[in-house]
Amino acid sequence: MRRQLIMSKVNRKLSAFALSLAISCGVGILPNAAGATATQPILPTQKHNHDVSVPVGASTSTIQSAINSASSAGGGTVTLASGEYTITAPLVLKSNVTLNGAGKNSTVLKRNAGTNLGANGVLTTSTSGGVVNVIVTNLGIDGNSFIDPDTDPDHDSITNYGALIQGPDTSNDKILFDNFKVKNSTMGLHIKGSTNVTIQNSDFNNNGGSYLYWHNMYLRRVSKVLVKNNVMSYSSSGNGLNISYSDNVTIDSNSVYNNYFRGIRVADSSYIDTVNNNVHDNKSGDGIIYNSESTGVTNFKINSNTVKNNGGYGILVNSSSSNGEVKNNIDDGGNASGFKKIDGSNVTQ
Repeated sequence: MRRQLIMSKVNRKLSAFALSLAISCGVGILPNAAGATATQPILPTQKHNHDVSVPVGASTSTIQSAINSASSAGGGTVTLASGEYTITAPLVLKSNVTLNGAGKNSTVLKRNAGTNLGANGVLTTSTSGGVVNVIVTNLGIDGNSFIDPDTDPDHDSITNYGALIQGPDTSNDKILFDNFKVKNSTMGLHIKGSTNVTIQNSDFNNNGGSYLYWHNMYLRRVSKVLVKNNVMSYSSSGNGLNISYSDNVTIDSNSVYNNYFRGIRVADSSYIDTVNNNVHDNKSGDGIIYNSESTGVTNFKINSNTVKNNGGYGILVNSSSSNGEVKNNIDDGGNASGFKKIDGSNVTQ
């Protein structure tokens, strides 16, 4: 009996220790806990094995050769001088390479108007993915293909992404976009099949194509992502930010406004925190919406955001979503359907 009592106490201590360790690591914590915090991404490591400077006006092939040589050397930085570069084919990003400009408004990669990139971006990755430690900073993209789907009957015939990180699930790891800009593309920034992604201090505007489904930023099948201090505005067709089939995403301190459809939309995902954002004047949909394509959103936070003048609700959580918090948000008025509608289960307000 004494031995059983001692072992019971030991087991309780071990269980408490395991729970404490799980909480401190941010993994495996109370999977059904409302409002559990999203795990933050790990930043990529900058390499300097082979650094290359590219002069203003260099051709697409010259820039690609510089990226390839830095990657082949085990990593390096390709620095583009201030100015505009005419892009005639997708630039393929490679592992351990930093692509650096003189500023998001100073160094601009502009798609040649006669070049259809197809299902690729001005910046892209191989369809098989597999890139690691990629940094894009101080750089702008002009997709040179602004489309208004209400007036252009051929809006489905052109697909020119600004930047496209693609591949199977979790094939890309440690990606950073910092002080980056994309405008006038059919999709601004599209990332899928990736983990440990940071997008910060950047600007995505006037991107859009097919009615309602082409966005300033679209994250799909991603994990451990931080979207912070960005502007996502004036999408001609879709949302400021669209997220689906993802987990552990933090959307913090962004300005999301004047998009044709919604501001921030999340579906079929878990551990998605939308905090401290200013979301206003999104024309035909809700400011912040958590909804479903099949399963809804679980274990989430929608806290301390300001919503104003959106075409639907300021904040909407549908009935397929559960286990979350919607707290301390500010209604600045003018939301067409009202401040908020929370239909999800086990959502604290």
